[in-house]
Amino acid sequence: MRVVLAVLFALSAAFVALCLESIITAAPPYKFGDFQALWTSGFLAHNGDPAANYDPETLHLRQIALGMRAGEHNPFPYPPIFLLILAPLGGLSRPAAFALFMGVTFAGYLWASTGGRWRDWPNLLGALAAPATGVNLIFGQSGFLTGGLMLGGLNLVERRPIVAGVLFGLLAYKPQLGVLVPVVLVAARCWRALAAACATFLVCAAAATAAFGANIWALWVSSLVDYSRMTMVDQLMPTVAGSLRSAGAPGPVALAAQTAVAIAVAAVVWRACCGGITPRAAALAVVGAFLATPHALNYDLPMTTAAAVWYLDRRVRASQGLFVGEIVVMSLALALPLAELAFGAHAPPIAWAPIMALFALIAVDPYAARATTPTADGEQEAQRPRRTAVAPRRLELGARKRAGDRI
Repeated sequence: MRVVLAVLFALSAAFVALCLESIITAAPPYKFGDFQALWTSGFLAHNGDPAANYDPETLHLRQIALGMRAGEHNPFPYPPIFLLILAPLGGLSRPAAFALFMGVTFAGYLWASTGGRWRDWPNLLGALAAPATGVNLIFGQSGFLTGGLMLGGLNLVERRPIVAGVLFGLLAYKPQLGVLVPVVLVAARCWRALAAACATFLVCAAAATAAFGANIWALWVSSLVDYSRMTMVDQLMPTVAGSLRSAGAPGPVALAAQTAVAIAVAAVVWRACCGGITPRAAALAVVGAFLATPHALNYDLPMTTAAAVWYLDRRVRASQGLFVGEIVVMSLALALPLAELAFGAHAPPIAWAPIMALFALIAVDPYAARATTPTADGEQEAQRPRRTAVAPRRLELGARKRAGDRI
């Protein structure tokens, strides 16, 4: 297993290094990828024309005028909340905005992947060298931001529910990837986090309304109708609906299949979270998000790296080997973003399969109950549900303190 993991890590690290080299040496605007379009949207919002983002023809002309290739079409389907993040970047040059956006979001993603424990080397190395990291760098997209918000919220929800709720609320800039967040919070009865998430969304919506005008929301909804009629890049979507459409299935059939899978995945996540948001439940929520949503792209996948690394690291800590089938599933799940990028339009319509297989592995994992996580004093402590973990720990610390007083 160590040899296989070492080989996979070396290949992944080499790919990420090539991505960085490509970004550094490519000529503008090729080095910026999709960030060219994101920066243009921020530029329009910064200069007082946010409504142009929701008029496809006007937006395309402005993108070309600001340096994007004429043959590219990058609509802006994001809610106005995202413009609050992009507008300050629009006041910077493209290289400076790209460096700031990717640098800050990647740092947040690393912090969230490790739970703030920078010495947690498996998650740290996984985040640094996973193919999804390189793919997001090449695309210049928001996968690090999405992953940081989702993983950060799941890591903090037990200890800092208000902060976790704020992170979940900010995830509303890409709501389709947070579709399981209400399921997680309600199942685990994390009411403070849920209230903070709702409040954060309302504050962001009010801020966007104040900054861009009340009619910006109607323009966004109207643009979504036009966006749904556009030709989707289904071959880059690791979703059930995207794969079925890529295979030629009618839209209603793809949507019905997606709905059925989403309900089943939500039921599994609900059951896993009823006893508290353990690392296994969090991993199921992260991976399940891509099975529950009809719209996600390969550059959104960095956060699934944390779930795969958790599974591998837990098996290593438990001195349990991996079966060949598990190694295959892990390899395919981690390599999926790169495979979709490499095959492009010729990708087989089975991108959902590695995600589904990874979800199933985590769901039926027979060793999940033996998982351990580092405690504050560096010891290894068995995972317990949230409601039974705090009180016994306090009693134990109190007993130690009384014993120390007697001595």
